[in-house]
Amino acid sequence: MSFVISPLPKLIGAFGLTIAAAAAVSAPESTQAQTIAYTVTELSADDATQVPCKLNNLGDLVGRGSRRAVAAQVQATFWNHSNFAKKHLGVFAGGDYSSATGINDAGEITGVSNTGTGIIPFLWTGKGMKRVPFLPGDNCGQANSINRYGHVVGYSSGPSGMKAFFWTRNGKIRRLDSLPGGDYSKARNLNDGDEIVGTAGSSGGARAVLWSKTGTVRDLGTLPGDSASEAMAINNNGDVVGYSKGPRGIRAFLWNRTAGMRDLGVLPGGDSSRGLAINDRGEVVGSSTSALGDHAFIWTEQDAMVDLNNESSVDLGIVLFEAHAINDKGQIIAMGEGRQVTSDTVPGGAAHEDCAPAPPSAFLLTPVSTR
Repeated sequence: MSFVISPLPKLIGAFGLTIAAAAAVSAPESTQAQTIAYTVTELSADDATQVPCKLNNLGDLVGRGSRRAVAAQVQATFWNHSNFAKKHLGVFAGGDYSSATGINDAGEITGVSNTGTGIIPFLWTGKGMKRVPFLPGDNCGQANSINRYGHVVGYSSGPSGMKAFFWTRNGKIRRLDSLPGGDYSKARNLNDGDEIVGTAGSSGGARAVLWSKTGTVRDLGTLPGDSASEAMAINNNGDVVGYSKGPRGIRAFLWNRTAGMRDLGVLPGGDSSRGLAINDRGEVVGSSTSALGDHAFIWTEQDAMVDLNNESSVDLGIVLFEAHAINDKGQIIAMGEGRQVTSDTVPGGAAHEDCAPAPPSAFLLTPVSTR
């Protein structure tokens, strides 16, 4: 394996992922070995406070990062896909922290900022932050996702607890119902059809739910034998991913209207997994325990669950432990750990190098070939 070295200082190399060889033992055998090569860009190599969490189909990223010019204040941050140039989005008056949680292909961004009195959801459209309103009577909240039409979902909190909301660009905000017997709800993600997923309380415990465009709530259930579930993301086909909890631990699931909820399994040697994101091609990413610890995975219908780590990633000095976003091009944001080299002087003037665990870092994996 030869690595791609680029003049861009943060592009640290490339590695090939052999899907058929790395698939979980419970997966059906592939008829043909398939190798996907990724370029790997370390997005927080120079600053561990730089944490991107979402990306759009152009490859633009959002998250949070330190703005050193303002007393190292952590602010919502945008990374341009063309050169990874950073733009800090600011904070609301009286605040000292903000974080971005969603971006659409128009570059509109959602997130949260504090003020002197509370946590406020925001929408950013290039002209500064705009408050996304709370539900009546509430005093704090968070915006979690935005679709192509600029519609936003999240949750709002106050004396009556946490409640999911749906906000449209015409300024209307709607409370999303809990299930019978439940008293809270949280919206995580929505698609371009205004279908929304998240979690709601019920008489039987927390449940992954799907809210329709009209606001009707649907209990997605749990995997057999489990007692709770949470939905994390939905694509434009209406496929939902998340995780189900029970006596055997946590398992990633994929739900659709035809097949219902299916267990996506775990990596070899593991006993728990979480599905965190899905694109319109049906590719799922998340995290699973394995014989070697927590590892990031990608799941496809053809090859089931595949470890995003292999010999090539080890050669690059990184271990990816969680993949939390994927776009329709197959670009993935993953958190990982590496080893940093430090030099010390020993008696007599000689120098030696030590490898020490590096802080967690964010990586962008960009597919460059499939064969």
